[in-house]
This record gives sequence, C-alpha cells and structure tokens, in this order.
Amino acid sequence: MKTKIKKEWPGKIKGINELHNNSKKWLSEIEFTKYEIQFLSHLLSSKYIDYLDSGLFKKISEFSSAIFNKKKDFTDLKELVLEHEKTLSNLINQNAIVGNTNYLATHEKIGKEINITLKDYKNLKLQIFDIVEGVMRLKDQKKLA
Repeated sequence: MKTKIKKEWPGKIKGINELHNNSKKWLSEIEFTKYEIQFLSHLLSSKYIDYLDSGLFKKISEFSSAIFNKKKDFTDLKELVLEHEKTLSNLINQNAIVGNTNYLATHEKIGKEINITLKDYKNLKLQIFDIVEGVMRLKDQKKLA
C-alpha cells in the first residue's frame, strides 16, 4: 500500500517512495559532483605553469579555494540527506509519516538547498572551463607564432 502525503507546497502529493527516491537522486548528484570536483582540481593543477605564464595565479587560487569550499558544502549536504533518510525510516517504522509537516518542510528545504548549491557549483565549473579554454587557446597561439 502506498501512502500519499499532501505536501505543504501547492498541488504536490508525494508518497513515501517518491520522498525516498528524491533522497537517492540527491545522493547520486552529490556523489557525481565529488568526481567532477576531483577532475577540476586536477585540471587546475595540471596546467598550473600555463596559468602562471598567463598571469592568472590569483584567479586560479580563488577557483581552487572555491572548489575546496564546494567539496565541503557537498559533504555537508550528503550528511544532511543521510540523516534525513534515517528520519524517514524512523517515521515509517512508527507509522508517523502521514501529515508530518515538519519532515515535509525539511524535505523541501533540503531540496532547495541542494538545487542552489548545484546551481552555484555549475556556475563555478563554467568559469573554470572558460579560464582553462582561454589558457589553452593562448598556449596554442604561442605554438603557432
């Protein structure tokens, strides 16, 4: 039997499975960003000399710091989602999930926080790719000259 839960935001009804699937999706996205962050860190460090030649030392340092901060943000979010899943499990075991507006409000808040963090991260990633692309073009131009 699927229990439907009326959420506090307009027109949304989600069952326990859908709440759980949201959490699984969030965890999957967070895990994927872990690999992307590792790639970006390697990308920035592998071209370090080229960045110095281009006068981008300060910008690269800022990006490296921002990546470190995003990694921490995603680690914190992962812990938050895992704790949220434990709460869901406890509420299911106690048959207390239906109408639990506190849990549903927390679920919505976590979803919004993850979306904001992912949006900020994607913006950072785009900026890093733009810088790397510019440095690569500059390096190619020097080779041709």
